[in-house]
Amino acid sequence: MERRSMSTKLLTLDNHLKRLQEEEYNVEIRSNHLLVHDVPYLNERHEAKYGTIVSTLEVNGDVIISPLTQHVVFFTGEQPFKNDGSKFTFASPVTPYDIIPGLKVYFQFSTKPSPDRGYDNYYDKMTRYITLLSNEAMAVDSNVTPKTYATIHDNDVDSVFRYRDTASGRAGISAINAKLSSHKVAIVGLGGTGSYILDLIAKTPVREIHIYDGDEFLQHNAFRAPGAASIKDLNRSKKVHYYFRIYSNMRYGIIPHSHHVDESCIDLLKAVDFVFLSIDRNPIKRVIIDKLVSLNIPFIDCGMGVSKANEKLRGTIRITSCTPSKTDHLSTRIKYDNQSENEYETNIQVADLNALNAVFAVIKWKKMCRFYNDGCQEHHMTYSVSSNIIANEDSLETQS
Repeated sequence: MERRSMSTKLLTLDNHLKRLQEEEYNVEIRSNHLLVHDVPYLNERHEAKYGTIVSTLEVNGDVIISPLTQHVVFFTGEQPFKNDGSKFTFASPVTPYDIIPGLKVYFQFSTKPSPDRGYDNYYDKMTRYITLLSNEAMAVDSNVTPKTYATIHDNDVDSVFRYRDTASGRAGISAINAKLSSHKVAIVGLGGTGSYILDLIAKTPVREIHIYDGDEFLQHNAFRAPGAASIKDLNRSKKVHYYFRIYSNMRYGIIPHSHHVDESCIDLLKAVDFVFLSIDRNPIKRVIIDKLVSLNIPFIDCGMGVSKANEKLRGTIRITSCTPSKTDHLSTRIKYDNQSENEYETNIQVADLNALNAVFAVIKWKKMCRFYNDGCQEHHMTYSVSSNIIANEDSLETQS
């Protein structure tokens, strides 16, 4: 799969990062964070130690934004002290956590050059904190220095995104987000729900997204799809090709399959480790589900039923999950044909319910990936529009 570095051009264009490099600070850019390693400081025992100062990196396209509103940094070392034995008042302990994968922080630093203004650039911001810490350490040990290395390292060259994910860095969840990075998922069916699932999954760092649908993108599809299709988009192209063009603007790793999944190609699903099913009832759904169960590939099946009553709509959304640990509920929760009447049979589609169905599915997937906490571990949930009630059933605790 094609990969490109997002930082080579940034580091060439930004004079403030170049200045950090030229002055021989040990600088690294990782997971949309700016790190300065080997910063000397004094610990409680009056010993000179080294730590890393970490700042989120504000980027818009190829331009690094001044951190005027982002004056806070984080620190990997112990509580820093001054030479006179007092603590730095700008240092506050935080509950230790991985700010990015493999890098745990213990303190937050917060000081501004003036009460009403932040830092004009990252050179000023980082050297301000470096100077405050290192001056105290160098007063005790003249051999220590914060200028230990002259090269900026960039560890984001293997990213799936064409530009940096600044949202995760701003939220401080880069390490949690990285739990999704090795995954390969498939979305079977790109109708209303499936297209919204793609919209959400495309914004995560999953390695590959396989999209399956043999239908064309037509005018009625545009009214229950993410974004706003132009008239030129209504050219009877395949849905997978339409969505591939859109989401490839943002990321790599989207792999279109312009056919439905059936017995002749079902083995293609062996290439993924999770599947979202957003297809209508038909006999092939049973074939797909039986295959996924036999392969121990977890999946989520999405269902939605909307009907008219007294000039209003009523509806129910369904999310049924399957994992290797829980399969005994599938026969009673998933229907494979349209022969019998029930609340999931009608085929009215409304964009907001499609989107909500997709949101529930993606949240559940993220729980299964340990991105979100999962206190219920339900494998079947329904949401009723009329009653506004979510029902959770078939948890692992109730497995027979």
